Amino acid sequence: MKLTRNPYFIFLPFLVLYVVVIFINKWPTLYGDEIRYADFAWHLLHGYYSPPKPHIDLWNGPGYPLTIVPFMWLRIHSLTITLMNAVYQYFALVFLYKALKLVTNHKMALLFTLPLAIYPNALSILPIMYTEAFTCLLVSSFIYSLTLCYTRGSIKYGIIAGLILGYLTLTKIVFGYVLLVGLVICLILLFFKKNRPYHLLSVKVLLVAFAVTMPYLFYTYHMTGKIFYWGNSGGMSLYWMSSPYNNEYGDWKLPELSNNQYPMLFKSPEGAVMLKKNHFKEIKFILKHEGVEQDALFKQAAIRNIENHPFKFIVNYYYNCSRMLFNFPYSYSYQDGTIVGNIIRGSLLLWSSLIGVAITLLNWKRIIYPVKFLLLLTGIYLGLSGALSAYPRQLDVMVPVLLFWLGTLAFHLKKPSIRFAEDEIAEEISLSDLKDVGINQAENTTA
Repeated sequence: MKLTRNPYFIFLPFLVLYVVVIFINKWPTLYGDEIRYADFAWHLLHGYYSPPKPHIDLWNGPGYPLTIVPFMWLRIHSLTITLMNAVYQYFALVFLYKALKLVTNHKMALLFTLPLAIYPNALSILPIMYTEAFTCLLVSSFIYSLTLCYTRGSIKYGIIAGLILGYLTLTKIVFGYVLLVGLVICLILLFFKKNRPYHLLSVKVLLVAFAVTMPYLFYTYHMTGKIFYWGNSGGMSLYWMSSPYNNEYGDWKLPELSNNQYPMLFKSPEGAVMLKKNHFKEIKFILKHEGVEQDALFKQAAIRNIENHPFKFIVNYYYNCSRMLFNFPYSYSYQDGTIVGNIIRGSLLLWSSLIGVAITLLNWKRIIYPVKFLLLLTGIYLGLSGALSAYPRQLDVMVPVLLFWLGTLAFHLKKPSIRFAEDEIAEEISLSDLKDVGINQAENTTA
């Protein structure tokens, strides 16, 4: 009976499934972003991260390349590195289940973890040496440690949550801006007496996360002379997001303007012609520069586009949200049959989230604080992601948060007899309530 409730045993068949999926679908050579991650890992193995000035390359953070370094050092084949995605996704399931078990029960935790186990977008990207499976693990483990922090009232788990969030930021540098905005909001909330202990704990978690990123930020400052410089990939992404031209929807394009990047099928033959007509002169000038200067020029061009065509930027933002949900539309591309599956999956995410938002707002005083803090960070992250060239990958990594949120709502709000209170005011779930609901279950599971 104990074995059937052990998450490491329950989700073991999915680990086998993930390994099979990777073996069947792994390409024999590296391609796309895989090459960049391998290059950065090779740089780290040789004692540096970015090439020296003026060829500075800080396209992504060092979080994921650091995990590849041991494999590169041992000269292990890329297939083995990719097989780690199966391990990452498996442990993401385990930690999501354990987080849900803290505040619900076994059946509810299992019910809301299984969708992540069979999530088609996650399965499709497992055979690629990308960051998504590793990021999903970090998100799930952050949810678990954060819930432990609030339910057990221990700063130890808050420190662990901050360490995980910091490494998540080094893996997905957009979270650097999430930390900054989240910290400002939480500091403002400290001025209000209500729920101050919870907000103070959130501030501590965010400060620990910032501390984790400081060595990297010192490095980027040394390389660029810029404070809080997370990377030089944002400028180009913002440039394409701000495109003012018809039939261009904010998706990222190659600097060569060839219109042959993802999705590779069903490309309009006149797409490359139109891209060169619209962007060749400006892109040619910007590409004469490198690194940080090139990134700055892309940002300047993007700001001009936004100032001159603000409505088109809003429309592109809408298209970005659509791509995160439905993987559609793409500039100068025909639709194909896969859009049907994308629409079904995206619609489930969209409508379940909208229903969750309505229930959350109507029952705000009864929502546990870990969920509120997760929703704050997730809302900031998705809002910022929509302002750059966005894809389903940006949304997929936050699916564990969605499942944890909806699972908590489904369990607690169906029982009106359960009281959620902080001190003597029914506005927050208290530590004792949380412990009564889930701590004993979690300790039994751990045992």
